[in-house]
Amino acid sequence: MTQSQIAQETISSSGKQNVDEQQLVCFRLADEEFGVDINTVREIVRVPEITYIPRAPDYVRGIANLRGNVLPVIDGRLRLFLPEVQSTERTRVLILDIKGTTTGMVVDAVNEVKRIATKDIELPPAVTQGGVDSSFLSGVVKLDGGKRLILTIRPEEVLNIENTRSEKAGARVDAGQSEKSGKKSEKDELMELQFVSFVVGDEEYAFDIGVVKEILRLTEITAVPNSPAHVRGLLTVRSILLPILDLRTMLGLHETDAEDQRVLVVEVEGMTVGLLVDKVNEVLRVPVSVIDDTPKLAAGGQELRSVAQLEDGKRLILILNERGLIDLDEVSTIVDNKEDLNAAEKRSEGTAEERQLVTFFLGDEEYGFEITQVQEINRLGDVTRLPKAPSFVAGVTNLRGQVVPLINLRQRFNLEEKKPDDRTRIIIVELSGHRTGIIVDQVNEVLRLLAKDIEPAPSIVNSSYDDDSSDFMSGVCKVNNGERMILLMDTVKLLSTQETRALERMPAGKQNKATKVAPKPEVQEKAQQAKVPEVKKPEAKAAETKTAEPKAVKSEPPVPEDDGLEMIIEE
Repeated sequence: MTQSQIAQETISSSGKQNVDEQQLVCFRLADEEFGVDINTVREIVRVPEITYIPRAPDYVRGIANLRGNVLPVIDGRLRLFLPEVQSTERTRVLILDIKGTTTGMVVDAVNEVKRIATKDIELPPAVTQGGVDSSFLSGVVKLDGGKRLILTIRPEEVLNIENTRSEKAGARVDAGQSEKSGKKSEKDELMELQFVSFVVGDEEYAFDIGVVKEILRLTEITAVPNSPAHVRGLLTVRSILLPILDLRTMLGLHETDAEDQRVLVVEVEGMTVGLLVDKVNEVLRVPVSVIDDTPKLAAGGQELRSVAQLEDGKRLILILNERGLIDLDEVSTIVDNKEDLNAAEKRSEGTAEERQLVTFFLGDEEYGFEITQVQEINRLGDVTRLPKAPSFVAGVTNLRGQVVPLINLRQRFNLEEKKPDDRTRIIIVELSGHRTGIIVDQVNEVLRLLAKDIEPAPSIVNSSYDDDSSDFMSGVCKVNNGERMILLMDTVKLLSTQETRALERMPAGKQNKATKVAPKPEVQEKAQQAKVPEVKKPEAKAAETKTAEPKAVKSEPPVPEDDGLEMIIEE
């Protein structure tokens, strides 16, 4: 029988049905033939695109879009403890409506609609030949002298539907409900919620933007011994110990080495946690009218809050519940077994015995600034060179509307010149009241170490010249018992007194009135194209001829891959 004939039988059965007979939609799973009362079958469709639901029961395939409604879909084979197989051309989905809850069940094939005399339905056997549990069966029909057996199922047991009707448990596809949804949509169309969407595996997820504090690039993580599989370790961010949890593992997905992973920093009841995701998509506004509660059957645990249907249902976004996803007790023990996370964060802010550095490379040597002296770290954008500027000044750049002078640290240290590449970074510090960028070859990490591991700089190092031009080194950091040496520099003494005065005369460091920078952490956007600043004349030379207009010369670093450290640092 064709699908259209089955649909016609379904329509005709809506009238009066003989109490002495029953109509069954017959379908096949493995080697068994089953039947379900036609009054519970709304329609039969091909297998739609299904969105996987993490941590749901293993027999739940996921959710699908059925004419604008969220439809949970189960695998009939797995539900009845039969071996799993791939879908074929004959695979169909029975749309079943039990007590107002609509659910799809995947079956191998649909055979026909069969009229059965009620007297021919016998009690089911305790266990079938295929191993199907009798609790899922309401009876067995013997046809053709017992050569053909049809096992009639109890759909409320198969679908695990509770006796009490849940108002928000499943998709509503009847006309009355659609009309009601339309009215709700009209009322709620102007209401919008904002989410941060991201990808884990093949699915798109989102958190409410209110719980996402910032987004970080993945850097080196310190592993925590004897921790659960989903705990990747600890990351130090602005003097705070941040536990990093692998969302793939938490959602029961296979591990993978994604190239563009990010850390979503979320706050749950006062605790800050980093969640490792494959990719961050966007910040988007979603009308309330297209957000549905997660069907109860598909919800699994408490990880899912709702489902957003965008692009007419073609794009489904699973909105996660951060409280149901993250075990707060576990997060506390990651940082310290005896104290909670808040105490650990306060303790990590720095004491007299501990220092925190931003380390970077110039050539083969590793240097560091104290993190309290660093405001942010950016990629090297367009550089405008200035005539008659000091030799150590590479030029100026536009940083969110503010003209910032750039110091070429290689030139300052008399090192060989090196062309910028995708690892080149600008460390933003404050020198003599001016925001100034320090150009370095590569930023390495944010490092914590004990004060006892920092020795004062040898006096001979800072006495090479008669003036204070070499007095920039404040100490030597010994990591791993001296196997790794980091030269600690003081930004205050990075320039000599004469060089500082020259820097102060440069037209930089003033904020444009039209642009204000919010003082909260965020992922740093690419620098805007630098504007040519007006060059001011020193007062002592006011009578001289006008200085020539500066000529903009753009550095041409290669297009960088999105794999470096880039962030805003607050004290």
